[in-house]
Amino acid sequence: MMQTNNRTANLLGALALAVTDEFYLAIRNRASGGPSEAAALVEIATWPNETIDALSRTLRLSPAGTTRLVDRLVREGLVRREVSDADRRARTLSATVAGRARVAAILSARRAVLDRALSQLEPEDRSTLELLLERMLTAMTPNRETCDHTCRLCDLGNCPPDLCPVEQAAREKDR
Repeated sequence: MMQTNNRTANLLGALALAVTDEFYLAIRNRASGGPSEAAALVEIATWPNETIDALSRTLRLSPAGTTRLVDRLVREGLVRREVSDADRRARTLSATVAGRARVAAILSARRAVLDRALSQLEPEDRSTLELLLERMLTAMTPNRETCDHTCRLCDLGNCPPDLCPVEQAAREKDR
């Protein structure tokens, strides 16, 4: 493997933190429970009928912590718990109309932060960056669990699973 240029790595780390910090500030008024709440809402709205167990793995929270988070979302009227059709003992999660509206606001805030980060790049630079990001994300995806965690705040309208490098890497490694 090639030696990483320390400055390039440092710049990438600084950009990653700057984008993350800006995103957390942008969602502060949209997700009172912070980034975990935002990720839970996006995940539940994107993948209806997910279980708390699956959500817990995606968020990398304990089952008890995930249950408390979901309890709060249910109390706020953003999420519904329903009896699973597949297993009557299990409960599945789905976003309410208010929950889906909150998800739209979260994804809009995320998009605004990302657009700001990309605003200095010309179209050809963006195309090059897209290819580089695909390669880097593929390299950072060792398994399905990492895939689900990495994409927990993604807007699937912009990166559907059949085009997502993270999803493709997970599928390849699942074989």
